[in-house]
Amino acid sequence: MNRRQQTDHQPPSTTDHRSNSGKGQFLASVSANVPLCREHYRLVLRLSGFPATKAGQFIQIFCRDVGQEMEFGENRGHGKELIGPMAMLRRPFSLAGRRDAGGGVELDIIHRVVGVGTDWLAKLRTGDEVSILGPLGNVFELPKADGMAILVGGGVGIPPMLYLAEALAGRKAVAFAGALSRDLLPLTIRSGDAPGGDSVEPGPIVEEFSRHGIPSIITTDDGSFGFRGFVTQALEKYLDHNSSGGARPTIYTCGPESMMKRVAEIAAGRNIECQVAVERAMACGMGTCQSCCIRVRKPDASKPPLVGRDWCYRLACTDGPIFRGADLLW
Repeated sequence: MNRRQQTDHQPPSTTDHRSNSGKGQFLASVSANVPLCREHYRLVLRLSGFPATKAGQFIQIFCRDVGQEMEFGENRGHGKELIGPMAMLRRPFSLAGRRDAGGGVELDIIHRVVGVGTDWLAKLRTGDEVSILGPLGNVFELPKADGMAILVGGGVGIPPMLYLAEALAGRKAVAFAGALSRDLLPLTIRSGDAPGGDSVEPGPIVEEFSRHGIPSIITTDDGSFGFRGFVTQALEKYLDHNSSGGARPTIYTCGPESMMKRVAEIAAGRNIECQVAVERAMACGMGTCQSCCIRVRKPDASKPPLVGRDWCYRLACTDGPIFRGADLLW
């Protein structure tokens, strides 16, 4: 398979958990595209090669046929974009997994059909070509060897937790996954029922976590599977029941902003380190368009930018998407 790459030679960030691998534009082919539940799909993209990646990073996908550019000026009247709705910009998607084998690379993407771009993704077939840009963003910082990890994913924020679980294989960890209802869980539920009601006992419920030795707790807002209520409620209850001595865990989270904000509050109230994979509307993914700004605390108000203020703006695409929960100003 041919590959087109445009290497970016920007110097690496001083952030200590940034990946130092380069990024580029690549042409991938669809290896699989299967429905996981009522609205989510797992898209597997195969490439002959791709830079090193880690959990927390993402790619931008051009959600329209390769070579199908926008037409302007005199040719605009003949453009396909006038016949029906088409995606205008690339879309960001967190990596849900990666496999290097057989002389190539496979990247896992989990997406939910919510508009024109993701509807196009859902219709892709094996062998179709897709233009991607990546890898982008910084990465999760793993806990110390004797530390425990708590993964908290909600809805479309579950995919980066799956990739993180690969990195945590064999280590002490527990995963929380929340959704509105069972038919919106983009996960493989193992045979048998999960504890229901208000139980927060982790178990080998989700195949994607249990294959790495990580037990999980499932929550649904409507109680159709697992814990009835919000994933943040289950997290609080679990921490209350497991607050005995020992090293403090590290919480990792991604999902709806209100959920992540609450997870960060829960962590701060218990003096627990929290790393948040923020979600922002994003156009370029490389810091050019400045559309994914987010407010964060500054360690020193006397230093630029915004001298005299204890906060500044950062970009989710280049400074993130991973930020310390204590630094975010929601």
